[in-house]
Amino acid sequence: MLFLPWSNEEEDLIYINHEERFELHKDLIRQKRSEYVHREANEFEKAFEEHTEGGNEDDIDDANIEYDQDKNEFLIYETGNNEGDIFVEMGINTRTEKIEHFNVPKMIPDADYQRLMRSVNNNQRKYTLNVMNLIKNGDKQFFHFINGGAGVGKSTLIKAVYQSILRFYNSLPGSNPETIRVAICAPTGKAAALIDGMTLHSFLSLPVNQCKHKLVKLDSDVSNRIGVKLKDLQLLIIDEISMVGFTMFQQVDARLHQIMKSKEPFGGISVIVLGDFNQLRPVGDKYIFQFNNSYNALVDNPLWSLFELFELTEIMRQKDDQIFAIALSNIAKGMMTLEDINLLKSRIVSNENLEIMGDAIRVFRSNAEVDAYNTRVLASLNTEGAIANAYDFCIGDGLASIREKVLNNVKNLKTTETYGLPLKIDLKVGAKYMMTVNIDTEDGLVNGACGKLIMIDYGKLQKTNETVPCRLWIKFNEEKTGRKTRANFQNVMRNRNIDLSLTPVEPVTRQINARSTNFKVERKQFPVVPCEAMTIYKSQGGTYEKVVVNLKKGMTRSELYVSCSRATKSSGLYLIGDFVPPKPPERNDAVATMFKSMRSERMLKFSLEFPEES
Repeated sequence: MLFLPWSNEEEDLIYINHEERFELHKDLIRQKRSEYVHREANEFEKAFEEHTEGGNEDDIDDANIEYDQDKNEFLIYETGNNEGDIFVEMGINTRTEKIEHFNVPKMIPDADYQRLMRSVNNNQRKYTLNVMNLIKNGDKQFFHFINGGAGVGKSTLIKAVYQSILRFYNSLPGSNPETIRVAICAPTGKAAALIDGMTLHSFLSLPVNQCKHKLVKLDSDVSNRIGVKLKDLQLLIIDEISMVGFTMFQQVDARLHQIMKSKEPFGGISVIVLGDFNQLRPVGDKYIFQFNNSYNALVDNPLWSLFELFELTEIMRQKDDQIFAIALSNIAKGMMTLEDINLLKSRIVSNENLEIMGDAIRVFRSNAEVDAYNTRVLASLNTEGAIANAYDFCIGDGLASIREKVLNNVKNLKTTETYGLPLKIDLKVGAKYMMTVNIDTEDGLVNGACGKLIMIDYGKLQKTNETVPCRLWIKFNEEKTGRKTRANFQNVMRNRNIDLSLTPVEPVTRQINARSTNFKVERKQFPVVPCEAMTIYKSQGGTYEKVVVNLKKGMTRSELYVSCSRATKSSGLYLIGDFVPPKPPERNDAVATMFKSMRSERMLKFSLEFPEES
């Protein structure tokens, strides 16, 4: 702040985001600096900016890149975007380019919209018309919880609602299509990508870990800038609400208070949440409808008490899949019929017959089972392979002995404690891998995106001449995953005759907490892990053509429901072990108690009257 006047050290120098402050006052700073700094320095800066803007790493056509460690002595790849950002460590991203880019829902063509509205059932149509009536007729907030299990069309309803709202606002004189009226979010990158939305964390700059980190207020400049972007926001839609715990829900409310500068619940914004509470509960947190302490276990969370219940019950799948969806619904309720049980038992196979399942995803109950299976499959592949070792580097002042101890401690951390970046990755061409970090939600490159490793690029470290993996080429299960990234690399891919369906994945950097020391640790690693198998929890929110579920004694109703419902149809589900129908929930079951209360006291009443149907 040498070239910018300041009066309060804490407010103006310490507790600020320096990049944001520079962007805000850069003209004044440059003017003042020009009075003191030599012309050569300014010319150097100009040349640097031109080089930065004009440079395009996609022009690099050589797979065997030689890395210059003299330019970057502690990172073996190019510098990551999150270097030195204290807010990343806290799970908060306050960088301008991240904050100001919102994945805004786009209006689909008229023909697609008409096709969409013809596909909704009567209940979905009524709900959409009711929401449109609320949007058109005033400023009154509304809070809806849309409950529904597998196959009832929750995603279709989300699309029908926000596309109808966009059409209404865009039809008004003088409207701007870029104005943000509706925000679509989900708690995970995988769930957000499925609905073309954003994660709650990125949309509202929430802590990455919903339980361990307190919500830090945004810098006022940042908050104001977001507030300007969201000044016309009318509705927030949150999918997969069962994954949102009490703490995160409170943080959503608090952040909207700050951004919208309103004391009304959720900053005066209407909220629709959708989900299925028969799925697995939030990790390390209470259910969204509970208080986060034992004293209020029998009382609703005040925020949740605002919500009215609307239920989707009609299965929207084709006839064969309808029977399967009904069976899944009955698993969730613990009320399976004999027909349901026979259908599930017909999907039991022996280990000897697993070869016929080809690219099926294996689902296990524990991490240990997943790790063992992944290791076994990778060892069996006689294909090109490599080991990708993470590179950890200490930042801060202190004794070398402490620095070494900190780095050794980081090596023992779980992947969940290193922002999804493993210490070591066994890479095998032909094996399945899963992204562990949200790189670009809009592009579908999110935590949980799966694909097959097809090719590995290598580079040499200049000082040691060691050959290391520097880029992975993955064919993702979903064609739209990585589409934007592939477009950016088209020249490289064409020059090297690389299959245009492959997506390049490069190492990323994340800052890891090193407790009780003056050091921070940065880790550089590929954001992937082997994915021949995954845990039930990790599978939640995704669907797959072929799924093998390893049934274990003691599996809960939720575990059985989530694992079986990952298959899109019954013919793609394979069960290993004995299928035991789950029991109904206990009388004091938290979810059952919540639904009993809402169904008796807070069922949604439409603001529109619909004629009785014959």
